[in-house]
Amino acid sequence: MQNELIFNEPDGLLRMLIAEGRARVLMCRTTRLTQQAADIHAASDVATAAMGRLLAGSALLAGSVEDEGGHVTVTVAGNGVGGKMTVVGHDNGDFKIAVENPQAELPVRPDGKQDVAGFVGREGRLTVIRDKGEREPYIGISNLVSGELGLDFAEYFTMSEQTPSLVALGCLNQDGVVLSAGGILIQAMPGCGLDVIEELEKREPFFRGISRELYDRPMRGLAEFWFQGMDLEIVSEEPLRLRCDCSRQRMARALGALGREELLDMAREGKDTEMTCHFCRTAHRFSAEEILLIADGQEIS
Repeated sequence: MQNELIFNEPDGLLRMLIAEGRARVLMCRTTRLTQQAADIHAASDVATAAMGRLLAGSALLAGSVEDEGGHVTVTVAGNGVGGKMTVVGHDNGDFKIAVENPQAELPVRPDGKQDVAGFVGREGRLTVIRDKGEREPYIGISNLVSGELGLDFAEYFTMSEQTPSLVALGCLNQDGVVLSAGGILIQAMPGCGLDVIEELEKREPFFRGISRELYDRPMRGLAEFWFQGMDLEIVSEEPLRLRCDCSRQRMARALGALGREELLDMAREGKDTEMTCHFCRTAHRFSAEEILLIADGQEIS
């Protein structure tokens, strides 16, 4: 039944140019990613709504990076009940998400919508780390301005990357089922005139309900409708997936960071040690003998 509720279009990122290249648009559908994340973390409805918006915003942010290679880490640390939220995205379209308190619940707002700002918090920081593995990673930080995440990502682009941006994010979900999730990013390019900006401002109401719009319409169809008369050029469309890259080897290396003495103390207890991935909730178990091997700097398969 659940799959029947999801519009039959895969999750993906659509890259576009409008107004003869004077502005660029990125649109993403993250419905299935959000449902998978909600299932993994046994998330409450409000947590699911927040994860849906954060996954969409992170996909748009990662897609706005023109350099290939490496990964992007987006962390939202607000003063809401959900605690810290982290998304890691790779240039191959793989994303993963961790939430400190995914089961935290809040009543819906008076307008019937999920209280995402209450879950995230209206005070805190949005931090972006871009790591290509070749040099020191780029780190950008901006303050949260609403906790609704759309305005917070727009603030990040404007303040940290000096790129005025329009960002709309949404997640339509109820009773554990994600009906639709996604977002849109519009950025003026060098040479973009006031006429283009004014035309986009007229169309801004289209984007406010993006999760409802994506519920039963393809991204290309929406883009062609929203930007008709603006010389729309679709550049590319790329898949998005929720996929964790954790492994026993990585967990073993994390254990190794504890130091030899602490590992020896753990091994002396003679008990198995279990490490659980914060992103996919997979548990990796290590015997006392394996802990000794890790303490001696040996690889664990």
